[in-house]
Amino acid sequence: MLASKSIGSSDKQLDCVVRGYLLFLLGCTLFSVKSGTTVNITYLNLMINIDEIQSYGWGAAALARLYRQLGIASRANAKQICGYLTLLEVFVNFD
Repeated sequence: MLASKSIGSSDKQLDCVVRGYLLFLLGCTLFSVKSGTTVNITYLNLMINIDEIQSYGWGAAALARLYRQLGIASRANAKQICGYLTLLEVFVNFD
């Protein structure tokens, strides 16, 4: 859908769709929250200059977030963990 422009859509509309999809992707995978239905508004700032997104350190950010969430989940009163748990699985199973 994103690869081909629909007839009558402008570049501005396509930019909005791409930004929305990237925001959804960030909020639901790399930086997910426990509810799984919301995206933190601070990630909107990352979408301002879409050309620079590829230069961001996404791996380091995801790992830092995962470490933070592991620290929170290790507390005695914690009942859940959130974050990109696929990264944790890969890290644990990596030889």
